[in-house]
Amino acid sequence: MSGMILCRSEYSKRPYYIEGAGVNVYSIEEISYFLFHDIYLVGADFFCEELFAFIERDIKEPELAKRLRFLKEQKAGLSELVLTILRYVDFYSEEEIAQLGSLIERLDTQNVWERLKARADNYLANRRYNSAISNYEDIIYGKHDSSLREEFYGNVWHNMGVAYAGMYDFTAASECFRQAMELNHNDVTIKSYYFAMQFIRMREENAQAEEASDDVAENDDGVRDESEELMYVAGRELETCLDSAVDNDGYMTVAGVLNDKAQGRVGEYYSGVEKLIRTWQDEYRRCTG
Repeated sequence: MSGMILCRSEYSKRPYYIEGAGVNVYSIEEISYFLFHDIYLVGADFFCEELFAFIERDIKEPELAKRLRFLKEQKAGLSELVLTILRYVDFYSEEEIAQLGSLIERLDTQNVWERLKARADNYLANRRYNSAISNYEDIIYGKHDSSLREEFYGNVWHNMGVAYAGMYDFTAASECFRQAMELNHNDVTIKSYYFAMQFIRMREENAQAEEASDDVAENDDGVRDESEELMYVAGRELETCLDSAVDNDGYMTVAGVLNDKAQGRVGEYYSGVEKLIRTWQDEYRRCTG
């Protein structure tokens, strides 16, 4: 979707409140936007008589309301109902709508918490860490769903730990991994916990905080004794990652800028610094979005 979007429907003076998302919508365009960007929060119960009445009376789209009522009476699937609105508004291309339709078919078999996790996982994959964490917290601190296995909640904790690690908050990450491994008993989670603890120790050692480092080493709830092999493997993998960091593109870029300074290329040095700062600012905004 690109360019300016003009509203074609009435703009209601009275909003329609979408429960679960906590947002008010005033037009069919806003409903369409919500469906496209927050489909993970939409279930079959979203399409109810209250919504149809709002579309019919408040935003003056009786034909669309009639079509949606008919589809609901015919027990149409969620995908058909959503795509009916999207095509009616004509915000999005057929390619975008087709992609969303495929996603809905996968989500149709999931409950609201599973869909919310899928949404959070998407944020995580795109390195939008704050948004991911916010959604994971909604699951963890929301109403517990007894139909979901403990492993599901463990994986939510794990992925939240990954998000915190992406923001270099290894203390929060280690706590998330600790909570996760109590629920999912996953070797990957246990290794991730040790990775986070290693980073914490390294920071403390660099700050000459040996006493604090010893306290952290003792505060791993006995997992060390039960998982000596995993701890060893995690430590070796971390060492390998750190050894190969010098081959990272980001490291090479910084090294190149510093080399310009060392060689007296002042103009290139300041130009490189400005470019690095802009890149880091853009990265920070994306990660905290």
